Amino acid sequence: MTEKELLKDQPKQLYRISQLINDEMLSLDDLSEIIPGIMHVNSKKDLSIQYVSQIGCDMLGYSLEEIKTLGSKLFEKHVSEYTRKNLFSKVLRELGKDDPNYVIPFFQDWQYKKDENPLYHFTSTKILNANQTISISLFPQTIELLSNTMNSLFGINKIMDKYFQPYNSLTKREKEILKHLGLELTRKEIGNLLFIDEKTVKKHCENIYRKLGTSKRIELEKIANALSIF
Repeated sequence: MTEKELLKDQPKQLYRISQLINDEMLSLDDLSEIIPGIMHVNSKKDLSIQYVSQIGCDMLGYSLEEIKTLGSKLFEKHVSEYTRKNLFSKVLRELGKDDPNYVIPFFQDWQYKKDENPLYHFTSTKILNANQTISISLFPQTIELLSNTMNSLFGINKIMDKYFQPYNSLTKREKEILKHLGLELTRKEIGNLLFIDEKTVKKHCENIYRKLGTSKRIELEKIANALSIF
């Protein structure tokens, strides 16, 4: 698998992890022992860290309680001003769209120890619940390891693998309608549920078919079942 393919694979792995957590199949602590790299839960409001796997605590040299106490001040100590003011602002804007199925990938820098060069991570972030986000931050050498670990333990089904990228391009409303299509509701029933005109639902459906590259209703139902987690 090429580096570009591996970078595309990580958001799928995070999506699968969030499914496992929301389905209460595994806890954060269970997953933190399995997942290579740093798994962390942040405040949706200001990105302050509320949970981080042990490797993150060890690298920062703080206990989890100390990290939680520092809140967003932790970033002032360990993250560049550019990342704090520009990159994090963009991430917060994306989270403000309030789409629980949208995964945000980005690179960020962290300086773990004073007078040392910063280390760059590839991070994928998504909404976990109403108040929190969940993320995985990987060093380049651990990106392939994450894919191999997740695929061997939990797998990524063929539908998710094929449609994850186009699914992520759907708007929040389109994802909502797709979920209802997966429940085999008619356009009229969906319109009544969402308080929108049936013609509007039809237009959204056309966009969904186009973006997902399929014209089969049964395929949409499979995609909805594989990817709609809320």
